[in-house]
Amino acid sequence: MKYVLAFLTFLFLSSMLPAEELVRVVSFAKEPLTTSAVPGEQFQLLIALDEPGITSSVYALKGMVRYEDVQGEGFLQMDNHFGERGIFFTKSLARSGPLGKISGSSGWRPFTLPFYASSADQADAAAPLPEKITLALYLPGSGTVSIRDVALYQYAAGEDPLQSTGQWFSSRNAGLLGGIGGALLGLWGALIGIVSSRGKARGFVLASANAMLVIGIVCLVGGVAALATAQPYAVYYPLLLIGIILVAVMGKLRGTLSDRYEQLELKRMQSMDA
Repeated sequence: MKYVLAFLTFLFLSSMLPAEELVRVVSFAKEPLTTSAVPGEQFQLLIALDEPGITSSVYALKGMVRYEDVQGEGFLQMDNHFGERGIFFTKSLARSGPLGKISGSSGWRPFTLPFYASSADQADAAAPLPEKITLALYLPGSGTVSIRDVALYQYAAGEDPLQSTGQWFSSRNAGLLGGIGGALLGLWGALIGIVSSRGKARGFVLASANAMLVIGIVCLVGGVAALATAQPYAVYYPLLLIGIILVAVMGKLRGTLSDRYEQLELKRMQSMDA
């Protein structure tokens, strides 16, 4: 049981380690880059990065954006130039969040423009790398937009560039935690069911049930803390789910298992007396 607990602890802690790697920083001297709508020019080029230095198939441009009195729905667009393969883009057109569109007015907020290169069209299965990356602004009407603190990051395969700043772990790692944790709990339940039905390993069974209850309490407290600190759904939901299930099941099962062993021990003693 202690090895299961150690593995779950390692998985949880490793999922919290940042995989983000800074590749380049875009500097605008001391002031942010500010631009306004230009009549007849809906697209404005803001940044051009030749030979960006990307070595991973997953990367993102991240920074801060502020805007005032933007009419219509504007957006930031990252163009990824792959030579003969073409140009592929990412647009900030979501309703909210780091991929949110630019409309109306807003104080400084973070933006993230991720890209996931595919190797499906390559025989050697090596993901293509961009030769150039540009950042443009689309303004359908009037308005003023400023950006600052822009930087280019790359990530390990499978990591999520849209993971919020301060987020305890990514959606992918939350899925791993829930999937592996659920599988281990299922195996534990099957093992306990077989062993306890035969009246064997009472110390192990009861101790492991207590340990599972403790894990449930920790997960439940963690889930409540995640809610209180405005962590996203992918963080608080699996913690609350695992916590509620373990506390509810183990709170009842511990007494049932103890009674089961006592009944079996009583029967064994009665058979010996007979």
